[in-house]
Amino acid sequence: MKKTFLTLALGCLALTACMDNDWDVPQSIQDNPPYGNNTIEKYPAEKVITIAQLKAANKSAIEGNGVAGISDDKQLQVVVNGNDAGGNLYKQISVQDETGGLIIGINATDQAAFLPVGQKLLINLKDLYIGGYGKQAQLGALYNGGIGRMELNVWKQHVRLVADTEVSAKVDTIEFDASQNALALTGRIVKISGATISGDGKQVLAPDDGSVNLSNNCANRLINGNSKTVLRTSTYSDFAALPIPKGPADIYGVCTIFNSTWQILMRTESDLKTE
Repeated sequence: MKKTFLTLALGCLALTACMDNDWDVPQSIQDNPPYGNNTIEKYPAEKVITIAQLKAANKSAIEGNGVAGISDDKQLQVVVNGNDAGGNLYKQISVQDETGGLIIGINATDQAAFLPVGQKLLINLKDLYIGGYGKQAQLGALYNGGIGRMELNVWKQHVRLVADTEVSAKVDTIEFDASQNALALTGRIVKISGATISGDGKQVLAPDDGSVNLSNNCANRLINGNSKTVLRTSTYSDFAALPIPKGPADIYGVCTIFNSTWQILMRTESDLKTE
């Protein structure tokens, strides 16, 4: 009986040890993350382009709602500042460097697990497309003569996840300024301090019960009563049913534009802060 008990005890110890080892991430996976193209190398400075330079070089395509192919072998070195973790950015992420921000369209969901906020990226631009949708700059693919989302396999061939020390870009927040040019402001994380939101104290952000007019399953709430600056929230977001605070609140989010209307996209519920 004692021998049987000892055998069982040793077996349990062995099983526990195996389970502990299973939780350790193998070095091969640490060195080669199972996402993206790990053969991409960091380009020398002369072959790196900033987001501001990329937008400026394609200004006519962006502001004319057109599209342009990228033929130069250039690279972006950026950091993720927004993803689909909260369900409000659909099939897209936003990135930034020290010069500006950019929306990247990817025809896939659940990307936040691989591309968390703060993740540094190398993006090889050759053979991708940049264009404007409602004058919003987007990196992606050609779709019906305009800019669209690139397929996931294409994106993975053009991106590499890198360690923090390899890219200097960081996620920062700037105060929203509607007088700024869209090329400089969109794709950035902005803050609107002490803002009032239409429907405050009475409604939720994005009801799907017909109580508010929706645009592509999104509710546009006026910020400070300005019809040209809205808080845009999807009815499919995790925080669609969040009550609109009564009184001033601080709003954070990815700044985008649709023609002449600024749209602030919260990433998660924590982007809306009240006192």
